[in-house]
Amino acid sequence: MTHCQANFRTRTSRMRQLPALLLAWVLSSACAGAAQEPPVTNPDTDWFLKAGAGVFVHYLNGVQNNRESINSLGRETPWDECVREFDTERFADTMQEAGAGYVIFTVMQVTRHLIAPNATFDRISGYQPGEACATRDLIEDLHRSLNKRGIPLMLYYTGDGPRSDEKANSQFGFNGTVSPEFVRKWTDVAREYSLRYGDKIKGWWVDGCYPWIGYNNENLKPFAEALKAGNPHSIVAFNRGVDPIVMSYTPAEDFTCGEQNRFFDMPSQRWLDGEQWHILSYIGTGWGQAGSQYSKRELREYVFDVNQRGGVVSMDVLLYRDGSVDRSQLEMLKEVRRELNEGKNRAPVPPGNLAYRKQAKLLSLDGLRELQVNGGVCFPRLGVDGQQDTVALAGGEWPWTYHVDLVDTKPIRRVKVTFGSGYPTTIEVKLSADGQDWRTVAAASDQRGAPFEATFEPVTARYIRICSVKPDGPEQEGSQMSVAELEVYE
Repeated sequence: MTHCQANFRTRTSRMRQLPALLLAWVLSSACAGAAQEPPVTNPDTDWFLKAGAGVFVHYLNGVQNNRESINSLGRETPWDECVREFDTERFADTMQEAGAGYVIFTVMQVTRHLIAPNATFDRISGYQPGEACATRDLIEDLHRSLNKRGIPLMLYYTGDGPRSDEKANSQFGFNGTVSPEFVRKWTDVAREYSLRYGDKIKGWWVDGCYPWIGYNNENLKPFAEALKAGNPHSIVAFNRGVDPIVMSYTPAEDFTCGEQNRFFDMPSQRWLDGEQWHILSYIGTGWGQAGSQYSKRELREYVFDVNQRGGVVSMDVLLYRDGSVDRSQLEMLKEVRRELNEGKNRAPVPPGNLAYRKQAKLLSLDGLRELQVNGGVCFPRLGVDGQQDTVALAGGEWPWTYHVDLVDTKPIRRVKVTFGSGYPTTIEVKLSADGQDWRTVAAASDQRGAPFEATFEPVTARYIRICSVKPDGPEQEGSQMSVAELEVYE
């Protein structure tokens, strides 16, 4: 996450701000690092996979202790008092009601405000107990409350330290890039926590460990060792930025950081370069914001499908000062847990349909831009949901492309598209194994809205595009293509 505390809700990725050449270098170098003799499996992540899904919360001085923020419930006090007020029993009760498989809770982010005592931080920064690190041990109290309910605790930490606090940062020495001295000092703070809590902490999600500020395998390895000092079986992930899809980063981590701006990507299998596949995003309209951008059905089916394919999902929700969370999001979490506990693998509709409930996008005709959802209700998923009374429909452009990631690469030999009230008069069907090189396997003109079906020699592919070439403007036959259902078969 791009984690400036003042605007943590926006979370715009620094990755997107990099020049194209630098971005390509970052992606290639990070992937190369992750490919260095990864383990085939990692039993320390078995509990994580079994949990299936968990809850991620931001707890920060600038949020829960900021009168201008709804999270603060109108209170603003010294940080030490704010931490003392947090009701861990209420929070743990809520997490139990939500069915959280685990909780990832913030230790600090950007500022000097930490949620538990740390003598190492005080010694290096020059602050007295209570001036930066809270005097209450909120981590210990969180563990105690959550553990009574059988909920594992994981911690959110950062890689760039208290960089917004002039006094602390001057002592730790972060100047836009990380130095060996900074990494040593900052990991010493983490080591103190790890040694204190031991196996009470099941894992760490570490933000701000970006390659462009100097993180690499060489300094991430001792970072991981510090985090595991008290519990060698704790699991660790380092955030390398928001990538187009979930990606591995370094041999020093056990699971993928997986930060994404929406729940979309899906694993082809459990292990990604030896790491447990994991994704993190927010339920609300942004990080720590209220409400939900998903329907209950959409979120619960997504999480279930990810878990069935070997992945784990962390969901960010709005946390209030008193330990409660957004009520609407709590209801979403309960639906997710119910689906994980009671859901069953659903046979594709129709049987054998490889596109059923796979990831879909609404793209421009050339496939270069993602388009808005027409009317705010014709979501991409509705073209692969097994129901022909719902449609996927793009807004803003007449010709457009329906893009589906089949996740698995298969020899495709037959495609069928059923349309809603709008249909293409000229259509093309394209397949790709890598999402870059596309092959047109079927095309037709003078269509009149009947389902379009094509059979061809097998083409090995993971991605499919249905391109509505015409109509390309208003007042043309067919109006605008709406996809009621896409079917893809071997």
